[in-house]
Amino acid sequence: MPRELDAKDIELIKKLVPEIVNFLESGRMEIEYMNILPPVANHYSRNASDFEKRLQKLSAEDVQYLADKIIGGSEGITHLDPEYAEAFFTIAGRTLSEDAADKVREIYETGEGCG
Repeated sequence: MPRELDAKDIELIKKLVPEIVNFLESGRMEIEYMNILPPVANHYSRNASDFEKRLQKLSAEDVQYLADKIIGGSEGITHLDPEYAEAFFTIAGRTLSEDAADKVREIYETGEGCG
């Protein structure tokens, strides 16, 4: 189910897309997304490799937060292209555990969760 992004979500977007920070802080841009990962992948990342590099900027706590949101159904990943989704699974596996990555992968593959 889509959600209104809170302050934590906005901070994650700023980490993932630092090139928009000045626009946000000056009021020239507002974030109107209902998820974090799909807009970062689809609007700001040049390719899956760039998306993975952006994800590498996140702390373990940040990745856990996203995984928990995905597992809880409030962060959508079903609209990610497979190579972008795989980039998140890789980071989750490295940062958290293979079990966490597998849980998120299952949600993606079954099309469950926020869409």
